[in-house]
Amino acid sequence: MTGFELAGGKVCAWWHQGENDQGADGPTGDYGYETYRQFFVDLAASWKEDYPNIQHCYAFQIWPKACAMGINGSDNRLREVQRTLPKLFSNLSVISTLGIKPPGGCHFPAAGYAEFARFLHPMMQYHLYHRHVGPFNPPNLKRACFTSAQHDELTLEFDCQIKWSDSLVSQFHLDGEPKQVVAGSADGSRIKLKLKGPTQSMTITYLDSANWSPDNLLYGQNGLAALTFCDVPIEPFDAVR
Repeated sequence: MTGFELAGGKVCAWWHQGENDQGADGPTGDYGYETYRQFFVDLAASWKEDYPNIQHCYAFQIWPKACAMGINGSDNRLREVQRTLPKLFSNLSVISTLGIKPPGGCHFPAAGYAEFARFLHPMMQYHLYHRHVGPFNPPNLKRACFTSAQHDELTLEFDCQIKWSDSLVSQFHLDGEPKQVVAGSADGSRIKLKLKGPTQSMTITYLDSANWSPDNLLYGQNGLAALTFCDVPIEPFDAVR
């Protein structure tokens, strides 16, 4: 789903796509997440060529295992590519589809797409007209690091204020392994996770589509569901930090 909005000579684009890229049945025969980044860069370049006045682009991070596609976590990795796309652009924002009610899973009912518009509106107000109407970005992970020399505790730092629910311990995986987190707490934009014991794990994932619930999501204080992340490197403990 692609759209372009023209208002007062200003153009913005929004993009909700990726279901067919979750598996390994794309045009190259490889996993979609392996080529999605470059394909999107090429697409955005074509947008800029066709619409030279484009001001901002909005991409939705798709639903986990959207349209029942994805193999052995390949959809998790695709959403990670979508989450990190703004690192390549100065005018791209990523929006979470999680938390949208009524939910879609593949396609959304009309009321769900109305929520898409509700999420987009404050962003467009800000980016096109410089009107600040409150926090409008979904929480996005900035970094993960161990906070104990024993590597039995780590901290996740987000780009906005975050909320914690004890039920979320099941939604974090270390090196792909579940049930490694036993407790958590939030302090401003940080979450501290207590592990079941010392670990040599090197990566952390939030929300594996193999076992998740739309009723058990990480939210920001602004009420928006956090972007999912996959296999993010965990920085080592630094006693000076």
